[in-house]
Amino acid sequence: MKTGTSRPRSPASGGAEALSVKQALLDSAVRLLGAQGPAGATARAVCADVGVAAPALYHHYGDLPGLHRAAIDAAFDRVAACYRPRSAARDALQSVRDSWLLFMQFAAEQPQLCRLVVQQVAGGQPPRSVAAAFTRMVADLGELRAQGRLLRRPPEAAQMLWAGALGAAVLVACAVDDVRLDPRLHLPMLDALLAAVLVPG
Repeated sequence: MKTGTSRPRSPASGGAEALSVKQALLDSAVRLLGAQGPAGATARAVCADVGVAAPALYHHYGDLPGLHRAAIDAAFDRVAACYRPRSAARDALQSVRDSWLLFMQFAAEQPQLCRLVVQQVAGGQPPRSVAAAFTRMVADLGELRAQGRLLRRPPEAAQMLWAGALGAAVLVACAVDDVRLDPRLHLPMLDALLAAVLVPG
């Protein structure tokens, strides 16, 4: 955390400086949420880290929960941006597998943020990029359906995989703090889900 050597900046500052303050607040919130959860990403801690007064946070994000939501969105956006949709050089099934593994990597590397993402999904406020990632998954599964490799309709298969991925991510994220959990179980979970939606063989 910065020691207060930064000069506090006014939320009324315009142009690039205001945008820089907004981004710095977001980056700090992502970092502090990832390291300490909501208890560590307080308004005081974020503002001290960035070197601004509290009004800057409220000017850009309305309140602390607004900043937290924006930070969780931004963290999941980075995961969703890594989704590898099917292309001429890739198999649709491999795209689905790669995306699952990326989500599990996020859960392992950012367990606090992963838990917050899952909480938002369960609370009916999923990060904004969830819908886009889900749409891309349905498209990939549609390709498998067209090849005669998918037993279920693509939206149904995508829902099963998405629900399974959320559960597996919780397993992986919680295993960081609980040695009784085996995060490697996410792989047989994926295999079991794929077996339930794919044509055998």
